[in-house]
Amino acid sequence: MRSRFWAFVEACDEAQSIRAVKDLLAPALRSQGIESYAIMTHVPPRDLGSLAVLVHNWSQEAIEHVFLEGTINPIFEAIERTDDPLHWSSSDWRATLRRDQRTWLHRLRLLVAGESVTKSLKSILVNASCSLTSSAPLQPEQAQLCMHIANYAYQHIQTLQRPQLRESDRLTQREHECLYRAAIRGERPSAVARELGVKVSTVRTLRQKAYGRLGADSPEQALWRMMETGQLFQGGRKTKRQS
Repeated sequence: MRSRFWAFVEACDEAQSIRAVKDLLAPALRSQGIESYAIMTHVPPRDLGSLAVLVHNWSQEAIEHVFLEGTINPIFEAIERTDDPLHWSSSDWRATLRRDQRTWLHRLRLLVAGESVTKSLKSILVNASCSLTSSAPLQPEQAQLCMHIANYAYQHIQTLQRPQLRESDRLTQREHECLYRAAIRGERPSAVARELGVKVSTVRTLRQKAYGRLGADSPEQALWRMMETGQLFQGGRKTKRQS
């Protein structure tokens, strides 16, 4: 018998729109006891553009609370210390949070569950792209399945909403190599210049041209834009040699 995950994958692959993926996601999670879900990067949309995927049935106020200026989701700190689903009422990990973090988390809980039914929110699953909540503790197999489904939906939606670039908007081979070496390998301009056999000033010029092509103001924004447009692991376009 096909697993529930692979059945979801097959249906998802046939979906040609983000709405179609959303329509598949909700019942797939609900069948495993997930009442509320938010699939997102937990980084403000203004910083990530289309990578800040938001597929959720939370209130808008709850979404805005996650992106509250100057805050970082403290649940991430806790999830790094355990592979198990977190329980909102557990004191084991909540005791490690600062007072302001506990206040932030309490407010999020109220906004997600609804102030009149707060006690019904028991378990939460979190990773870099999703937050899933249930009214009852989940079995390990259920938790794993739900995370797999949410992650696959996130990746598929990213693919569907990826910006379509004109050829002139794509990085050239040299521009791509300069940014890739800096972002992925952490090489300084001088090291990149030695590898490419050019001057450091040439590397800096190529980098600035790449920033302009990507609409980025910093290395971090450039990296996200490369990911968003699917150029991070592509080699860049060839350009005609000037005679």
